[in-house]
Amino acid sequence: MKSIKRYSDIPALESMRRDMDRFFDDLAPFSWNRGNGGKEIWAPNTDMSETDDEYIVKVDLPGISKKDIEVNYKDHRLTIAGERKLAEEEENKNMIRRERYFGTFLRTYTLPDAISEDKIKAKFKDGVLTVLVPKVEVKKPTQIQID
Repeated sequence: MKSIKRYSDIPALESMRRDMDRFFDDLAPFSWNRGNGGKEIWAPNTDMSETDDEYIVKVDLPGISKKDIEVNYKDHRLTIAGERKLAEEEENKNMIRRERYFGTFLRTYTLPDAISEDKIKAKFKDGVLTVLVPKVEVKKPTQIQID
């Protein structure tokens, strides 16, 4: 499970850990293939950013239909799951090289408490899922006049 941190605030050791995670994520579909009924498990690439008003999660999902994607939020966790299906004509081909992942994916992100969960929006365009997670509006203290 990953939590949100500003990219520029990440110390060198944490950056190296992320690089290792990405390395093993790239290997994972091949090592997990046997235990999932012949389906691969993979992790799509994701970018997360923050504005004053919201968190923005963008997930690359080329070749996936909108009906095969599920976005949920519960207990401060945003979960994006789905499946990229292997076309029948590709199953029977004698593949020389296969770099595109097929099968199920699941990504979970822990978000801060101060979000408006009932206003979360997701849109899917050109193979990119964008999830907009609005922050709760923080009220500024009221200045009280002293008489």
